[in-house]
Amino acid sequence: MSRSLYALFVLISLLLCSFSSKAEQPCTATAFAIENVRIDEISETGTKAREIGLNTASSDAFYQILSRLLLDQEDVLSLLSEVKAEDYLGYMHIHNETTLARRYLGEIDFCFDANEIRTLFRQNGLAWAELVSPAILTMPIWKEASGAVVWNQNNNWLRSWYQHSDTYNGLLTFVSIDPDIKTRRQLREEAIFAEDPEVLKIALDKVNASQILTVIAEIDHSSTVPVLRFRSRLFDEEAKPIATLIEESHALNGTKNIDFLCEQFRLNLISELEKFWKLQNQISPQTAFTMTVRVATNSLTKWRSLQATLSSMPIIRNVEPLSLSDTSGFIRITLSGDLPQFRANLIAEGYRVIDQNNELFITEK
Repeated sequence: MSRSLYALFVLISLLLCSFSSKAEQPCTATAFAIENVRIDEISETGTKAREIGLNTASSDAFYQILSRLLLDQEDVLSLLSEVKAEDYLGYMHIHNETTLARRYLGEIDFCFDANEIRTLFRQNGLAWAELVSPAILTMPIWKEASGAVVWNQNNNWLRSWYQHSDTYNGLLTFVSIDPDIKTRRQLREEAIFAEDPEVLKIALDKVNASQILTVIAEIDHSSTVPVLRFRSRLFDEEAKPIATLIEESHALNGTKNIDFLCEQFRLNLISELEKFWKLQNQISPQTAFTMTVRVATNSLTKWRSLQATLSSMPIIRNVEPLSLSDTSGFIRITLSGDLPQFRANLIAEGYRVIDQNNELFITEK
């Protein structure tokens, strides 16, 4: 084999290996991934249908990413008018696809380039959030004259929340309980309606959730005109109340559809929760907050691992090592946010920051 031909063979092999590695790598930044997108496109030819289907799906996925991360929908629409999805797509993972004579069917994951999108936001002066929340257990309750109902899958109110837990695609992480007989006995419906802390704690432990969201719809027949009342409350991991989120009342005088009111309440509540989460965890390109923290350094490997973790966090602009001893080290950190946001981001990475002897100390959870 000639030297030039051998060199060409090696180059092609390296390119193929590189392409394969990129195609199979996981989307490590969860907030920048849209998974299991189903495509069913028809056109003049199967090849054309595939091209149109993939382009449309990637554009839709990009819209979902921007809507998930940005705080204002106007900013989403503004960026979509200026940039193209394919310029920010990291890679696609095709689970399966079928190309027919005039039709294309596919199921695909889209992973967008996190660094490129963050740069796009910073260049346009846009604040964003990308921290995915810990698991929130949604506990819907329907209250009627006969009592509280929690485990009836035929109830439209309950079913809409269970389906929501399966289909929601934002930064909040919703989970629900699929109860067996033992669980139903432990989680009594009237106790859940009463928001009994002991029962709520059992529910949290069942799915290893960090918070529980109770959403109650109740028809009150005590007045001449029945009233539909909604109430939602958020509890922490110890089943202690954090906040009452929304309370609404609607007179059922024949002009309002119950299913419509239930759906509107659900959408409004999720929208408010998302806004609150994004505001609490937003990354601002304009702000800069600098602090010095101490870290445990019982090994050089852990020291380097923590430095790498901190440097990869989007809320952190700069990491500057200051000193290192056998037992501890000091790092100066510049944030695009504040200390509470930094704490939340560290928890997501398996660390925590505590106040110790009037200084901040980072340790593993």
